[in-house]
Amino acid sequence: MLASSGPVLAAALVVMVPAQPAFAHSQLVKTDPAANATVSTPVTAVTLTFNEMVKQQFSTVVVTGADGVSYSEGTPRSVDRNLTQAVKALPTGKVMVAWRVVSADGHPVEGQFAFMYAVPAPSGAASVSAPASASVSAGAVLVPSAAASIAAPIASRAGTSSGLSGAIRAAIGVALLLVVLAGGWLWWRRRTSGSP
Repeated sequence: MLASSGPVLAAALVVMVPAQPAFAHSQLVKTDPAANATVSTPVTAVTLTFNEMVKQQFSTVVVTGADGVSYSEGTPRSVDRNLTQAVKALPTGKVMVAWRVVSADGHPVEGQFAFMYAVPAPSGAASVSAPASASVSAGAVLVPSAAASIAAPIASRAGTSSGLSGAIRAAIGVALLLVVLAGGWLWWRRRTSGSP
């Protein structure tokens, strides 16, 4: 009985043993954002989840925007089976994520996926232009129409003030002349009245 069951056990071992190396390397289980998904909320990081822990020091995640620029910020961080890569503000359009990790057994594994980033441009862009126009009206830079509308009253006031100052100067000059003439007349009269 035992002799006849030996070949059966050996065959079972041969069938079971080759199946194990297939699970020896790290495998990507899921991503956040998900592959081929359309994202409508701001993304600050991309997270890759594996079936086992990966070596953080040998991991690389490159997040490329639709403009072909890398938006990865810093190095990826490994926590448990998750590998997280922080990203800068992404542009609208297709985002590519290329990754490369090293399994616990030292075998490198790599891959890539993409998702659509459909977050509209920040509404703060319109509000930023309002203070800019306020600073312009404060005197930094004036557009031609605004400069003309502001310069006209200033010029009219300047012309009026210069006209007034000219009239005042003329009045003061006449008054001084009258004072000098009156003083001369009084001096002449005293002199003539004192003579025999």
